[in-house]
Amino acid sequence: MVNLFNKMLLIFCAFFAYSINAQDIEQIRDLYLKVEHEARYGTKSSYLDIADEIVDYPLAPYAEAIYLVRNMSLANKHRITRLLSRYPDAPFSHKLQKAWLQYLADGQLRQAFLEEYVDVGDTRLTCLNLTWQLQNGASEQHILPQVTELWMAPFSQPKECNFLFNKWQKAGYLTTDKALERLILAAKQKNYGLLSYLKNLLDPSDTHLASLWKSVVTRPANVAKTNFFLLYNDKEKDILLFALNKLVFVAPEKVDNLWSELSPKFAFTETEVNYLTKRIALAYAVTTHDSSLEWLLKVPEEVVDESVKQWRLAFSLEKGDWQQTLNIMSSLPEQMQTDESVVYWKARSLDELGDQTWSKRAFSELSERRDYYGFLAANKMGVEANLRHEPLEILERDFINVGSSKVMQRAFELFKLNRLNDARKEWNLLIKYSTTREKLAAAKLAYNWGWYDRPIFTLAAVGYLNDVNLRFPLAYKSILSTSAKNNVVDPAFVFAIARRESSFMHDAYSSAGAAGLMQIKPSTASYMAKSKVRRKQLFKPEKNVKLATNYLSYLMKKSKGNPIVATAAYNAGFSKVKRWLPEKEMAADAWIETIPYKETRNYVKAVMAYTEVYQKLLKRTDNVFAKSQDAVISPTL
Repeated sequence: MVNLFNKMLLIFCAFFAYSINAQDIEQIRDLYLKVEHEARYGTKSSYLDIADEIVDYPLAPYAEAIYLVRNMSLANKHRITRLLSRYPDAPFSHKLQKAWLQYLADGQLRQAFLEEYVDVGDTRLTCLNLTWQLQNGASEQHILPQVTELWMAPFSQPKECNFLFNKWQKAGYLTTDKALERLILAAKQKNYGLLSYLKNLLDPSDTHLASLWKSVVTRPANVAKTNFFLLYNDKEKDILLFALNKLVFVAPEKVDNLWSELSPKFAFTETEVNYLTKRIALAYAVTTHDSSLEWLLKVPEEVVDESVKQWRLAFSLEKGDWQQTLNIMSSLPEQMQTDESVVYWKARSLDELGDQTWSKRAFSELSERRDYYGFLAANKMGVEANLRHEPLEILERDFINVGSSKVMQRAFELFKLNRLNDARKEWNLLIKYSTTREKLAAAKLAYNWGWYDRPIFTLAAVGYLNDVNLRFPLAYKSILSTSAKNNVVDPAFVFAIARRESSFMHDAYSSAGAAGLMQIKPSTASYMAKSKVRRKQLFKPEKNVKLATNYLSYLMKKSKGNPIVATAAYNAGFSKVKRWLPEKEMAADAWIETIPYKETRNYVKAVMAYTEVYQKLLKRTDNVFAKSQDAVISPTL
């Protein structure tokens, strides 16, 4: 592999037209950064004087795009159009294309604009394109149907669209049905200012719908008011369904009562009845209402899905009634009977009921799987978990083919410069147009570079799941192992958390505010550090892992050494997990199924499975999750 990697380096360097050694490559990268700086901040001459020095470097187009965006002019038209035609899908092209079109539009350079136009997702530019086409003699029959989608927006569009909208309306494309559809979109977005205009476009018999939609979007419970509905037709039924869906998880009993009261007055379809029945059942389940299981069991088979199955299972396990668990699993739709969770819990129930003939066979078959239920079954059988590692075999020519791709070379250089967002965009562009064999070669190549997140996602997308090393890399091994040792936490556990949280992307950031390798929040990090920790600091692997592992150790202590509870708390917070503890002692595998948050439930299962994998990869025997089905969760900590 070392020889092959050197060959790949040779290909890359040959493409740059430079001599081959690490020092030269670093000098080229430093030179590129200087050129890029001049493109962004320097004068025209300071950029042009040195731009030719990197003309063969893969990232040269990035610097050129930066320079051209900053220097829009007709004099640069040839350079702009040449760059866009050579790299139409590159990450820098969208910004350049949009800037070029805006420049042409602002200068009223209509013919050039129409010749250069492509859709860049800008409504103003789209409207100008269609308007100028019409004014240049294009057929209304060709142009006006394209206007419908622009008009059907939940907000007011730019003034550049007005000419089009007037033409469109006069040509008869505006109907009362379209006006109502747009009114509903605007109401749902709480753009109430648009409702008055749209109300005037409705049939007189429908004008009251504007106030009804505003009322239910503002406060869904308003549907319970006396005489709220006037006609009980399908248009008002849509309002009721919207309100009930908004209310159901907030006040399931209220929705249950409203449904009983109002459903006879509307003509509901069987599909609508089944859907709402399922929603009420799930809402009752989330609130642990006494009627939960009763409602869950009456959900029609045709709409039983994973969520209904999970809640039926959770309530039966919570009662500790193994016969009921078996009955519920056996009564699920036929297509669910081969689901690994159904097979496991049927086997588990039969085992508890003393019928081990079928259960042993089922556990044995499940134990061949490399996943949560497979590992549980293996532990149940007392056998070693089977990783079924099958390393990817990539031909040298496939490596060379992928490595010689200009897109791959740009991705590599961006990765080496730590421009990870753009590197991933280039990677996605490569994958979009690659064959399966090329994707696998690219994944292996990225792994050899130390770019560990790309193989994880690529192999999952392709469906090749048996190269365990690529899917579960020992990334940041020194940092993770050292921090685990310092905090007396199982290193396999720490690797599993990092793999599940970020797939080893040290720059990962979530909408909840968690950052870095182990996705810890600045507030949590500050608490553990006893000083202010900023988000930017958490993108540094050592800092992130040190604080996150310290927090994991803290959770283990609060959980009295129970890694399953600690894992759930790492995801959802310790206070929530305390509320989820069972009323009486419960088997750990059963308790996990009762965790009410799907995200946390799946998170715990994933971390348990990943820990088992990393236990094997790290050649450890003292894993905290081993024999986990024998562990229990207590009512108190």
